[in-house]
Amino acid sequence: MRSVKHKLFAPIARKISIGVVIVSTLAVVGNLAASAYFAPEKIVEREMTKMAKDYYENYFYENYTKNYLSSGNTEKLERLEKNGFPYVYLRQLLHYDDNKYADSAPNFRYEGYTCDTNKTRVTFYPVAPYGRTDYRTEYHYSCE
Repeated sequence: MRSVKHKLFAPIARKISIGVVIVSTLAVVGNLAASAYFAPEKIVEREMTKMAKDYYENYFYENYTKNYLSSGNTEKLERLEKNGFPYVYLRQLLHYDDNKYADSAPNFRYEGYTCDTNKTRVTFYPVAPYGRTDYRTEYHYSCE
């Protein structure tokens, strides 16, 4: 009688064991992916990139880069292509355009991980033909 029970339950037990291993593996992979996505460093990078993009394309380009182009002063832009515009600090990104991103400030302050708003910065480098999206960025994070 024992062999009949063994024959009946062994395949079921094997399937349950395989299911447990698969679910456990998915849980571990999901946890690693979530912790990588929601890590404070990644959140800071995403938020900084979003603010810098908006700042350059919708504010800085309209008020500065476009003025250089309209005055025919492309020589200055060519120099800035190598040296970049002056730094734009995190505090400036948070407060430009009537505090547009002031609500994003908590994304730069976590328990055990905080960014210095006076040292964290981005540099914009215009790139020919100097359109709204023709630029590259260089980030410097001062976060601990």
